[in-house]
Amino acid sequence: MTAAAGARAAAARATLPGGDEPREMRERPESRELDRRDDLAGIDRATALLYDSVLDSPIHGPFIRRIAEISRRPAPAAWTSDALLAIVPAAFYRENPGSGADGRLLRDEADRLGCPVEVVPIASTGSVRQNAAILRGWLAERVGRRILLASLSKGGADVKMALAEAGAESLFGNVAAWLNLCGTLGGTPLAAWLLSREGSALLTRFYYRLRGQSLGFIGDLRYRCGGPLDGELRLPAHLTLVNVVGFPLREHFEHAFSRRCHRRLAPLGPNDGSLVL
Repeated sequence: MTAAAGARAAAARATLPGGDEPREMRERPESRELDRRDDLAGIDRATALLYDSVLDSPIHGPFIRRIAEISRRPAPAAWTSDALLAIVPAAFYRENPGSGADGRLLRDEADRLGCPVEVVPIASTGSVRQNAAILRGWLAERVGRRILLASLSKGGADVKMALAEAGAESLFGNVAAWLNLCGTLGGTPLAAWLLSREGSALLTRFYYRLRGQSLGFIGDLRYRCGGPLDGELRLPAHLTLVNVVGFPLREHFEHAFSRRCHRRLAPLGPNDGSLVL
C-alpha cells in the first residue's frame, strides 16, 4: 500500500483556492515555468491542486481520510503487539537532533502508545552503501523480532540500498511494514546544485565544513545520473510500504535555507524543498 499525506495541506486548500493571498505571494516573483506565472502564488496553487488530486485519488484518498479519522479520536488504543518500531534517521541526526532528524516525534508517539522503539545507529553522514550495511547488520541481530521500519529523508535512501542487495528478502523477512517519511528514494535535484561551483553552493559547503559536518554523502543523492539510487525499488512481496509526502506552501518553511531550496526546485514543480512531488 502506498499513500501520500500532506503536511499542513489542509491550510493550503483553505487559503489558496478562492481565498485571500498573502501579500508576499502577490509581490515576490519566483518561478518561471508554472503556467507562465512568475510568482510564488503559482507554485503554491499548483501544490494545493496536486494535494487535492491526491485526496480525490481512489488509491490514496481513502487511506488519508482513515488516518485523519483515527487522529481525531480522543485517546489512542493501547499497543498490544510485540512489534518493535525501528527508526532509520535522517542525515545529521547526531549533529542536529533539534531538527527532528533523529525521529524524536516518532519516538514520542511510540512512547505514548507503549510501543517499543529503537533508532538504528547508522552513520550520521554516511554513504548509502555504508548505512545499508549497518542496517542489514542490525536486522541480522534481530531475526526473531517483528519489526515496523520507519525512515526519515535520506534514511529512506539507506533502506532502499539495503533492499537492493542480495538476500534482502530473507533479511527483511520479519519486517512487516515500512513507513517512508519524505524519503529521498530516487535522490534529489538539489544534489547537483550542492556539488556545483555556483557561489551559493560553495558558500553552503564552506558553512558545513566550518561546522565540521561532511557533505560527502551528497554524491549518492544525485538525481537520475547513474548513481546508486537510480535503480528501481526492490520491495519484497510481504512488505507493506507507506509513503508519507509533505505538500508545503512557501509560508510553511520556517528556515531561510529551506525556503531557498524550495524556490530553487520551483521550476520543476511542487516540491517539499528536497523532493519534487
